[in-house]
Amino acid sequence: SNVAWFKQLNAAGITSDKQTLLTLSVTEDEVLGIGGENLEGFYSVMKYFQSLDNPNNAEFVKAFKEMHGEDSVIGDVTQAAYLGPWLWKAAVEKAGSFDVDKIVEASRTGEIELDTAPEGYVKLHPNHHLWSKTRIGKWNKDGQATVVYESELIEPNPFPEGYQ
Repeated sequence: SNVAWFKQLNAAGITSDKQTLLTLSVTEDEVLGIGGENLEGFYSVMKYFQSLDNPNNAEFVKAFKEMHGEDSVIGDVTQAAYLGPWLWKAAVEKAGSFDVDKIVEASRTGEIELDTAPEGYVKLHPNHHLWSKTRIGKWNKDGQATVVYESELIEPNPFPEGYQ
């Protein structure tokens, strides 16, 4: 588990001042268990971090904390779960129907997009995956990440050649 892994790294003296580490599997949710002091200075790559500095995210975080408490955190998976129904709503509106076949067809047009997502602008690809940005966050002791890199929108390729 990430919790045990990072605690053991720290206990063994392996910290960010001695080693660079980038993970694909740690979000703010896991940091609650890991402890920011065990992760400080290491990096994660995600499409969303709670610390993103944009108006959509500020509103989302504020509403989330009002509903779930000031100590609650939002990770990449939580934001994606929030985003899903809004994408579905946009596809229903594009289809002009609740008929599943019509919604699926409308979602394949490449015209379903949201500029209100907490992560920023996203667009649904005809393969039903999102065009979105990749971000690298450097973890702080307080359990939040400082975004140190942000890509342009990346076209989703869920089935790259050789992995089918």
